Amino acid sequence: MTKIYLIRHAEAEGNLFRRMHGQYNSRLTETGLRQIKLLAKRLADVPFDAVYTSDLCRTRQTAESVTIPQGLTAQLDPRLREVAVGPWENRTFGDLETHEPEAFEAFRLRPEDWRLEGAETWEDYSARFAAALRDAAEAHPGGTVAVFSHGCVSSGGLHRMLGIPHNSAAGDNTAVCLLQYEDGQFRAEYLFDNSHLPSELSSHARQRRWRERLGGSCHLWFRDPTAADRDLYDPDLLPPAGHATRIAMRGTEPIGYICWRGDTVSRIWLRPDFRHCRLGDQVFGEAWMAMRAAGQTAIRVGIPTMNTEAISFFAHHGASPEQMDDAYTVLRLSLAVPYPIDQGSGI
Repeated sequence: MTKIYLIRHAEAEGNLFRRMHGQYNSRLTETGLRQIKLLAKRLADVPFDAVYTSDLCRTRQTAESVTIPQGLTAQLDPRLREVAVGPWENRTFGDLETHEPEAFEAFRLRPEDWRLEGAETWEDYSARFAAALRDAAEAHPGGTVAVFSHGCVSSGGLHRMLGIPHNSAAGDNTAVCLLQYEDGQFRAEYLFDNSHLPSELSSHARQRRWRERLGGSCHLWFRDPTAADRDLYDPDLLPPAGHATRIAMRGTEPIGYICWRGDTVSRIWLRPDFRHCRLGDQVFGEAWMAMRAAGQTAIRVGIPTMNTEAISFFAHHGASPEQMDDAYTVLRLSLAVPYPIDQGSGI
């Protein structure tokens, strides 16, 4: 009998910013890096014979929880990649909830029915995932193997192989499934276990807190500003002329905005009734993604040194002081992805 530890990647940019990162090559967040330390402790006493991982950065980083302490080399298998979602790549969940609600619901809950031109079907992605898992198991008869993959493709593959109900959100970041493979068949010892994560480091627990605090969806989408947005702007934080500006929307309601030029964020603002529930992460993520797409390699933001709340917010995303004095602090955050891929090399 071969044991397969199937592990979802740690929290990545798409999870935090609430964006469709199928085969978009995002990296882990600061919370994700903390999650993999706890995952490494959980798996420390499991003697693995081999490690397989999707070739996307977020899984490769997560696989280091096993490869580094056990001195193993991860074998890259693109068949373990997340679902290729075609034109939905990098769109926000809020955008899809608002503008394509029926298709988004089908993707999450009825994947066999979901069709999108340029994207994979459930039949395709579940088959290539199942083949990758079977090949890994058969290459190590009687051994113990770690396989690092993604939420939707894992859920779809397990639905195909084991008949379990499909749920695209079934597994928390770094959740572990323990599978047994014998005589050509898989069976599950346990599924989607995240007991190594305390509540404050659980991505799912945080998302539940957001929904409870907001009394509904915690997903935003973004649009360009119009003349009607003048009443939204804080008089002390008006969008500077010549800076890119995006309006944050919750459903049909504008709740904030972000401005930037080049590599510098110049404004980020949320209505007071929408603060302190992590929506600012999604607003910052809009500029983050746009800057990376424009070829920027870092983000800078200048903040009055006395504004410790704002400094803490950006530090939560990995920003560190580049310049600091008693009056003003300039923070810098790298946009580099540790394991780049050819974004045109999707399955």
